[in-house]
Amino acid sequence: MMSKQFNEYSYKKFSIVLTLIFLIVTSYVAFFEHTSWIVDQDGIGYLHGGESILAGNGKNVKFFDAPYGGAIFFALVNSFFDDGFTVMKMISIISGSGSVFLSYYILRNVVRSRTAFLGQLFFAFSPWVGFFSIQAEIDMFPIFFIMLSLYFITKSELSKFDILLSAVFIAISFMVRTQTIVVIFTIVITLMIFFKNDYRKNIKFLIIFLSVLFISLGPLIYYNYDTHGVYFDHDLSFYLQFASKYQTIEWKERVTEIAVNGDGTLEAIFTDFDLFVKNYLYNLFNNSPSKFFNIFDKINISPIPIIPIIGAIPIIGGAIHIIKNYKNNHSKNILPLLLLPLVFWLLTSLVNLSAGEQFLVIGISFALFSAVFFSETLPEKILKNRKTSQIKNLNIDNKKKLLICSIIILILISNFGYSYVMYRATTSFQAFENISTEIEYVFHPELVQKRGDVLNDIWKKLEQENNIENSYIMAPQLYFVPYGQSKLLFAHFNEGPSDDTIENYITRENWKFTEKFHSNIHSIPADRLDENNPIPKYIVHIDRDFGKKQHEFIKILNDPYDENIPSNFENIYFSKEHGITVYKINN
Repeated sequence: MMSKQFNEYSYKKFSIVLTLIFLIVTSYVAFFEHTSWIVDQDGIGYLHGGESILAGNGKNVKFFDAPYGGAIFFALVNSFFDDGFTVMKMISIISGSGSVFLSYYILRNVVRSRTAFLGQLFFAFSPWVGFFSIQAEIDMFPIFFIMLSLYFITKSELSKFDILLSAVFIAISFMVRTQTIVVIFTIVITLMIFFKNDYRKNIKFLIIFLSVLFISLGPLIYYNYDTHGVYFDHDLSFYLQFASKYQTIEWKERVTEIAVNGDGTLEAIFTDFDLFVKNYLYNLFNNSPSKFFNIFDKINISPIPIIPIIGAIPIIGGAIHIIKNYKNNHSKNILPLLLLPLVFWLLTSLVNLSAGEQFLVIGISFALFSAVFFSETLPEKILKNRKTSQIKNLNIDNKKKLLICSIIILILISNFGYSYVMYRATTSFQAFENISTEIEYVFHPELVQKRGDVLNDIWKKLEQENNIENSYIMAPQLYFVPYGQSKLLFAHFNEGPSDDTIENYITRENWKFTEKFHSNIHSIPADRLDENNPIPKYIVHIDRDFGKKQHEFIKILNDPYDENIPSNFENIYFSKEHGITVYKINN
């Protein structure tokens, strides 16, 4: 008994130490290395949108991929500090570290201490957890509340108070990111089957959960209805129009109209149901498994992301072990973590997910499966008693234990390396080539061309311009306009007719309604109601043909010496190496 208590106490201390190390490392990277909005540029849009809502201009704000709760919260906190980049990074660091801390206690609810700590290690070393814990983005904030909700719903003895807290925390998460709906469905299914011999109790707990959930969502629902006349102001049609594998021109245009008009997910699905089913099956059996197990997909949530397919072994092996031993060794409170990936797979296959942060929801389940595989499945399979001498058995067992530990350490090191490469590649102009090149970058950091340095050089030119804070800059990325320093007119350089002119293009007079709508809602300030009709004073052009759709008459901006460039376009910045050209548009 004393030994068991000692081990429990030791692993709790280890879990705290791991959390502190995670906090220190992410804080260092966030504040000393990550100095510019780049991958996390969506944070700029959310922050500005939240500020517009707080200023009473919410009718002009539209988010396709998130509710308004997160934007309002971040803007409210920033109103006390007036440093959005730092505020959002700090919240991400705290949320990520809190999630790592909670991961041990969630797993300890369902497995023994050693396995729980190993699962915490896998969760903390997940490249996506670390990566988004340093970003000025909203993604880790809802994950923290999902983890809080899962902690209470995975307790061995559920009480009404546990159900209440789980519902409140999951509601907070949903008000920031809609991916939380996967966890809501998982908890609902769990509560429906939790007590096998007491269905009345199941119904009672389910009613408590749903009632508290909808009451907690009341402020968001009220805001949506009062401001926009709908209960929920976002749906899946946004993802369907952009990310579907199989499309037709007519279908895409119709779904885009549905997304813009807010006609709802069902309307988009039944526009061409056969095409929807074709896309769903593709996502179900191709896209999602590729992301789960790295079936030659660089963006994946596999526990071993650098090696294709092999990550399926601990996930599937651990899940099978849990299912086989469910009645004997595991209590029913493991159900949410067991069901979560399945529900995620079935629900999210409605759309083609492509970003790593979209899979963070199931990170805790994959950490559990991997930990069970290495802590329980493998030892049971390879450390069985044999009919040989006890001393010889002990030596063999020690060697096999050392082998298992070595594999775990190698996985964690490789994940750390994957995290480094992902951060380095996304914040510089050099894509990943090979491991030897990455090692060279480590010892010769001066070879890395950081995007942040180029952005700072561009802004040094722009900030010298008169009245820049009130001028519009047309650009295809939000990060070209530092937070609060100017106004942005968002453009992909593929809008409007292909035979138009640059002079007409910048006025957007020949753009389709849907193209102008997308430009308006992604501009700063947002202009959902199309009231501003801004004309840009500056244009930032990137020599990157997104999807090979950039108009030919726009491409002439690549070369500031091209004779076809309008005479009133004054070149103020040019980098042939990075393919960026900035023009001032004189009257």
